[in-house]
Formats: sequence, C-alpha cells, structure tokens
Amino acid sequence: MPAQVLSSPSAVLLQLPVTPFAMNQYLLGCKKTKQAALIDCGDDNVDRWVRASEAEGLVIAKILQTHGHVDHVSGLLDTKQQLDIPIHACKDDWAIFMSAPMQGMAFGMKCPSPPPIDVEVHEGSIIQVGDLKVKCYHTPGHSPGHMCFEIVGEKALISGDLIFQGSIGRTDFPGCNQGDMEKSLNRIKTEFEHDVKLFPGHMGVTSVGEEIMTNPFLK
Repeated sequence: MPAQVLSSPSAVLLQLPVTPFAMNQYLLGCKKTKQAALIDCGDDNVDRWVRASEAEGLVIAKILQTHGHVDHVSGLLDTKQQLDIPIHACKDDWAIFMSAPMQGMAFGMKCPSPPPIDVEVHEGSIIQVGDLKVKCYHTPGHSPGHMCFEIVGEKALISGDLIFQGSIGRTDFPGCNQGDMEKSLNRIKTEFEHDVKLFPGHMGVTSVGEEIMTNPFLK
C-alpha cells in the first residue's frame, strides 16, 4: 500500500513505487475538504489507490501528470476509465504521451494509448485540490512539457523526472533537450528555499538544500 511521506494540518501525501521502473506515484489529499488528486498514473491497479484514499477519508477527484513517459502513464487509461476524472497536463508533452505504447515496446512493457488531456496546464497555472493550491512550473529538458508541482504553503515540490537524489532525469530520449534541462535545474537552485522537500519520480524524498550540496549535476 502507498506510504505516507508528508503530513501537515492541511495536506497528506502518499507515495508508492510502481512499474518495473519503480516510478513514484503519489496521492495528494486536502484534509479539510477530503478531495484528492493522483499524480503520475503509472499503476494500472486503480483499486489500490481507491482503497488508500478511502483509508485517509479522501475522494480522488483529478489526475496531475508531470510528463508522458511510459512509466508515468501506463496506468492512465485504466484510471481514467474507472474513475472518470479530469487529467491535468501540459500539451507540449502530448506527442510523448501518444508515443507511450512504442516506448513500452522498447522496454518490454505494455502500455495502452493514454486518453486525451482534459485540462491543459502551463507555467504558473494553479490547480485546486480541495483547499490546497498546486502551482505548476514548466521544467522542460527530460521532456518538452515536463511539469513540476509545488504544494503551496507546504514547502513541497513534486519534481517528476527533473531531479532525483544525487542525479537527474535522462536527456537521451526523443524530445529531450540538454540545454532546457540545465535551465530547469537552475530554477531548482534559484527559485526554491533549501528546506523545500523534493518528491521525485524515482528514488527517495530529498530536499533542495541536500541536492545543492551533494548532487553533481547542480554544481
């Protein structure tokens, strides 16, 4: 079952590594309104997330996607069909979403074609999850439409495949851009306080300060 990685008076965040790539899928919940959002639907076991939300007294109302790589979207169609909730993502990644089945074939992984994006998000977009505000940051490099999601007021950033503990997302896939990646990483160093926690798409929870001190890609 998903494990709690953040809890405050206002918010709860659950995390579970899924798919053969150990992609971190998240469930963000507003404690006041009980509304929740799934972030990066790689898991086709939708019931697992429904049970996790019910255990927290939450109702899943929307989907947020950091980007469209296969390990992040392989459960997106099942989730959309079962829960019938809107998908929030950046349209700049739509070609990446559409290529997910072919990406899966390259890695020996099945992935149905993802459903369309329902709500387009951009730099500065605010997504409401109950009373929680989620601010969107366009951070291309790993993919053209890669987004990071800040849980406003919680010192928490869901960083997708931009940055990991001691590493960063790959830039050798179609649609990647090394120059854009460097600019996006610089935003982590310059726009966020050191005590902001990073909840990445792979590996463990870290912080901006820890990565500035130890991550060779931020030097």
